[in-house]
Amino acid sequence: MSDDALRRIDALLEVGLHLARSAPTGTIALARLARSIDPAWLPRPDADAIIAELDAARAAASEPIAFAQVERTLHHAWDGAPTDELDELDRDPVAVTPIAQVHRGLLDGSPVAVKVLRPGLAAAVRQDLVLLEGLFPPLGAAFPGLNARALLHEVRERVLDELDLEQEAVAQRRFYRALRNHPALMVPAPVMRLAHDSVLVSEWVDGVPLTQAPDPDRAGAQLVVFAIGAARSGIVHADLGPDDALVLADGRLAILDFGATGTVDPGRVGIAAALVEAFIGADDDALADALTELGWLAPAPARTAAALARHTLAEFGAPEPVRLDADAVIAAADRLLAQPAAVSELLRAGALPPEDLWAVRGLAQLVGTIARVDATAPWRELARAALRDGWNASLS
Repeated sequence: MSDDALRRIDALLEVGLHLARSAPTGTIALARLARSIDPAWLPRPDADAIIAELDAARAAASEPIAFAQVERTLHHAWDGAPTDELDELDRDPVAVTPIAQVHRGLLDGSPVAVKVLRPGLAAAVRQDLVLLEGLFPPLGAAFPGLNARALLHEVRERVLDELDLEQEAVAQRRFYRALRNHPALMVPAPVMRLAHDSVLVSEWVDGVPLTQAPDPDRAGAQLVVFAIGAARSGIVHADLGPDDALVLADGRLAILDFGATGTVDPGRVGIAAALVEAFIGADDDALADALTELGWLAPAPARTAAALARHTLAEFGAPEPVRLDADAVIAAADRLLAQPAAVSELLRAGALPPEDLWAVRGLAQLVGTIARVDATAPWRELARAALRDGWNASLS
């Protein structure tokens, strides 16, 4: 990569970190980033300071909400005491995240998960999002092909969506209804009458965390079919972290969190499927056409992207099962950075349309989560089948 390109990216990272440190909600952003990556992926020793900062942010953002505050939030949401609706509510949380806290309760004799947004968080984030304007100049300098203003506007809208638990309940209900009879996937039913912008109540689910799956290969394959198959139904899930899925006793994979979702144009999903087929068939002309139609690259750099993708993905571009773990992520990154001229060309020429931002985020999160499960599967064929058949795709 050229020195000029490195300087532009360094400037972008420096401004981004400065904003994250200076804004009250920046700690939350860093904590969520810490949750999404494995420290082993970052090169030493340069990454030590970043890892320390991420760890500190995660610790600071994981302080539990006082139970009295949880009760006040529920009282405000339901216009009455929590016991007017719930039979029981455990005082100790079962999960604490930078955004919310989850308690186990009983509703009409059945166990439920009660998710409560951190008090004051939505208002603070709305205020802090104006700081995104400070990213316009360095983002445009690092990636000249981007419409930085439109992209950051999309970030703002999607982040605000994540802080509305009533909207999350609506998205969760859509997934639940679509997958309620699925043999391999499950979504807990939300209780819509108790949904509020700061409260979400859902059916309780017992299971084993994804990182402790008895069969990590099957669990990884299930997650791919869920995430990529969702696009065929017009939905994108952008934040499938390792804490957001449980393996049930019957072998199904339960997805628990639906804050980071969005819609996707079926036409763009069709183009993405054509792009994958072109990559598999080594048809660079068709691949370039697909990238151009998506608005990502012009034809000439699109051919560079095709060659770089084959080089970087290596064995992951083949139909055979491949192990996806930390070593595989590091090896792919090393292969990518070994082609500095191609990377620099694509940074200068590439554009990410705002409507694809959450899909790209979701794909990156999906790969990162599976790499932390250390699963082996024919990833290329799974992605191909999910793009073609949606949630009906075969896991084998």
